[in-house]
Amino acid sequence: MFRRGKLHFLSTKDDRIKIMNERINLTEKHLLDICASFAACTRKIAKCRNAFDDLGHKVQNFAEEEKINYSLSDGLNSITTSLTVQADYMDLLVHRLEMKIVNELSQFENLCKTTRDNLRAATIARDKEVLKQQQLMEIKSKFTANNTAADSELLKAKLEVNRSNKEIDEIINTFEKRKLSEIRSLLTDFILISLKYHTKTLEVLSASYYDVSNIDENGDFNEFQKLMKTKGEPTGRKQALKKGMRSQSMESLDHDTLLSPLKHTKKISRSNKSLTSKTDDGHDNTADDDEEDDDDDDEEDLEASADNTNDEEEHSGTASDDDEPTESISAAKPATLANKMDEKKTKEQTKQPFRAISSAHVRTQRQLHGKSN
Repeated sequence: MFRRGKLHFLSTKDDRIKIMNERINLTEKHLLDICASFAACTRKIAKCRNAFDDLGHKVQNFAEEEKINYSLSDGLNSITTSLTVQADYMDLLVHRLEMKIVNELSQFENLCKTTRDNLRAATIARDKEVLKQQQLMEIKSKFTANNTAADSELLKAKLEVNRSNKEIDEIINTFEKRKLSEIRSLLTDFILISLKYHTKTLEVLSASYYDVSNIDENGDFNEFQKLMKTKGEPTGRKQALKKGMRSQSMESLDHDTLLSPLKHTKKISRSNKSLTSKTDDGHDNTADDDEEDDDDDDEEDLEASADNTNDEEEHSGTASDDDEPTESISAAKPATLANKMDEKKTKEQTKQPFRAISSAHVRTQRQLHGKSN
């Protein structure tokens, strides 16, 4: 009966060791897979961080080159800042995942290996003591007389087996406790790291959302329309401005005295008209020229008589003031009249050179006409 119970005890311990080995293998397999997945996720987050940096540079370039839509440029700058800060938080996330998750998970390989080795060593030691116990029991059954030495050795073997079983139990319990504690700590760290990252990112994204929502679409579109109007009609506008300036300048020229000689048709003297008519019509219009010259001479005589009367009044006034005799006045009248006439002729010649030329031309024509008759 004892032997059967002992064998039953050994089989029970062997079942526990088998289960424990399966647990160690299961833990090692899945935790190493999780570690590899975390490492891949960390690498992808690092790539995403680099992509965010690149995206931030592209958005910043767009914001710097945008010169029309000012509110859009401000929104793009806000997004650039948000992307840069998110990239920094991603960098922290990568470092934290590497230090607190990936490295800790990678240590489970050593833990499982050490536990397996310790369990194997304890199992081997226990099996030795069990075999020794079996041998002592066989010796005791053969030699029934004087079994005191065999009983003492059998007691020692039982104690060693119990110690080995306790060691195996301690190894199993230590592994399970450490596995549960570290997996719980790792999962908690992962959640806290993710919460920190997403909390900071949420703050940044909230601020960016506020800035982007302040983009003035209508204002930017109106600025674009103004730019298109100024760019689409530059030539017409410039031409209109030039035309307005030109019209003002031409009007000022029209009101000034710098008119073209061709426009002074009303101010040209009649002697000039007669000269031009002479050159165009020839000898057919000599009679009209004579009449015009006679009219001019009549006007000159009237002006001369008016001047003479004025001079006489002046001289009479001066004479009365100075109490000079009337004889000197009557003697001086012909001389003054002759001087006045000479001055008048010289003035007319200097003022109207075309009239003098025309009168000379008329005289020559008359002389030629008289000789021909």
